[in-house]
Amino acid sequence: MIKSLRVQNFKNLANVSTEFGPVNVIIGPNGCGKSSLLQAIDFLRALFYPSIEDYLREKEWVYSDLPNLRQTKKAITWQLQCELGPDEKGACAGEYHYAVEVRRWRYLGVGSERVVYSPKGGSPSTLLDRTGAKLKSFAGKELVEESVLSRLPQSAFAGLEDSLLRHRAPELLHFRNWLGSFRSYFIWDPKVLRKADRGKHLELGLSGEHLAPVLARLKREQPGKFQAVVARVRRLFPTVTDISIRGAKGWGWQEINLIEGNGHSVRFGSQQMSDGVLRFLAVCTFLYAPAVPGVLMFEEPENGLHPQLITHVVQMLKELALRKPPHRCQVFFTTHSPYVLDEFLDQPEAVYVMERGKPLEGASLRRLSDRKDIDLVKTLYQHSLGEAWFSGLIGGTAQG
Repeated sequence: MIKSLRVQNFKNLANVSTEFGPVNVIIGPNGCGKSSLLQAIDFLRALFYPSIEDYLREKEWVYSDLPNLRQTKKAITWQLQCELGPDEKGACAGEYHYAVEVRRWRYLGVGSERVVYSPKGGSPSTLLDRTGAKLKSFAGKELVEESVLSRLPQSAFAGLEDSLLRHRAPELLHFRNWLGSFRSYFIWDPKVLRKADRGKHLELGLSGEHLAPVLARLKREQPGKFQAVVARVRRLFPTVTDISIRGAKGWGWQEINLIEGNGHSVRFGSQQMSDGVLRFLAVCTFLYAPAVPGVLMFEEPENGLHPQLITHVVQMLKELALRKPPHRCQVFFTTHSPYVLDEFLDQPEAVYVMERGKPLEGASLRRLSDRKDIDLVKTLYQHSLGEAWFSGLIGGTAQG
């Protein structure tokens, strides 16, 4: 779990630093930097691509889009503190500190990085220390010669074989696997969710691809969990009797069908299903999928949902963050919905208010529970934190 993060010079985040918990809700006006914060977290995955440029092409970005416009020649930096549970062998649990900078010279790449590991009850040790083209230390050993690892435009331990890391630095492998498991869903496109698909997929694509194959695989390999998905849908839509995955278009293609029975059975194809039902189904898959992301990020997951459905979606996101390891994941999401905020009336520590900030300063971010008058706010609006936000009492408004 990410315990704290400091980001400098990434888009609108000139210098943002805060602590995080299991569930993190970011509110604020359009253009203040909410999406930039999630993108800055997700960008850490890019350090483990063969080249950061590959990640940029996947996102359809160019590097000039990333540095803060007031400091375009400065490096982008991250300082991350996280606490990880044990790996599959029961080892490597503890606290990890990761400091890294990305800059452009002849090519875009990592300028420096450092990983420090502190086992529970033990002393900290430096697992990786790199500056420019010199790898100062790796797995606790001092290095004086240049290494081919440090000349790559990526993290110094990104391209190492798992077997080597497992032998020399299992903690780095554990940390790398955790960073690589981050998943971000910034575009939740109903057209993609309802689209017929094929292949064997363990998880959804980043825009909602593969929903039908993921559900088909869950039904085939873990029917009990699939029935749990059906049961959740039936709680909200009592006329639903089943979900089936049928062939479509040709060999191997699959499509979601919703079966309703109210005297007689009626089958609805994915093209006839509402956007809200599809999005609700997609969120359900995270609770029962075999692969659990270390960090899960959403851009406004309430979009397209009826207010009554929002409560259930937020509850599922909370469940993801409250499960026991290794099936627990940390959740981040942005929202513009007062209904979402109402679900956190008793958890103001999970809400973060982002403001555009003063000129030349960039965005600011503060935890709602850090406000001195938070108890007064809760007293005045004891039934609706969303109403307190709408009134402008807690900041993060369009007129701010």
